[in-house]
Amino acid sequence: MKKITILFLLTFSINIVAHAQQSTEVYLFDLTKTESGFELTNPVNASDNEGYDNQPSFTKDGKALLFASTRNEQTDILWYDIESGNKSWLSTTSGGEYSPVLTPDGTHISAVRLDPDGLQLLYQYSIKDKTPQVLIPDLKIGYYAWISEATIVAFVLGEPATLQKINVATGKSELLQNNPGRSIHRIPGTQDFSFVDKTDPDTWIIMRSKLNDSQSVEQITSTLPGAEDMAWIDDRFIVMGNESNLYIYDLQNKNSNKWELLADLSDYNLNTITRLAYHNGKLAVVVNGK
Repeated sequence: MKKITILFLLTFSINIVAHAQQSTEVYLFDLTKTESGFELTNPVNASDNEGYDNQPSFTKDGKALLFASTRNEQTDILWYDIESGNKSWLSTTSGGEYSPVLTPDGTHISAVRLDPDGLQLLYQYSIKDKTPQVLIPDLKIGYYAWISEATIVAFVLGEPATLQKINVATGKSELLQNNPGRSIHRIPGTQDFSFVDKTDPDTWIIMRSKLNDSQSVEQITSTLPGAEDMAWIDDRFIVMGNESNLYIYDLQNKNSNKWELLADLSDYNLNTITRLAYHNGKLAVVVNGK
């Protein structure tokens, strides 16, 4: 495998490559609903690896965790079996893979690939034989989420960056808005999706939109100051990190429009929380490496 050359290519390409220089770890916690709220327990270092480990996502059955991980000075797709702790690599290209997600058909992993020549496209990789195939050939995608079997919503690089809804089969795209954040999610149990609106640089807003009516947009709440990474626990609760603290937001609490402290990860000597992913009682948290 070829080492990714760090070049000043384009503004958002710099963002992805620069992250590859940072030492980060992916921790896995149990997140349990209690009578008084939520309890976070049993931290496990799922990555346990020198260098960059980031952008976790769960498989549909919740038995495995996918994330971008460094090996041989390059970022590849790693499959982590939660019960056994076994790991396997799912990409063997000369480029670096980021944001791996199991596709809705369950037979491929989609990921953003940054090649040594600066080409950046969304690919899918066969779980069976690791064969790569371009998914979206005409758009430079930085971040994305599957909203349905045929549709992704993506942060598309450009000046300005845009949020676009894309039909994977046809390649047809719809511009939703300018200046989005990188955190895009399908809201569990619904056909809706959320994204972060960064139009106002001082106040970032979590927005909600419908898959079949993406022009219908409503505001949920503002993010924590300077934070944009989040995860949905279900269609009611959002979790977000800031420094070493995890916070929870309850959409049904009409008496409070604020984030409530869930846990302080400094109790585990962990800090600088960024990416998050949740599935069926398990919370994956990206923190600074040791």
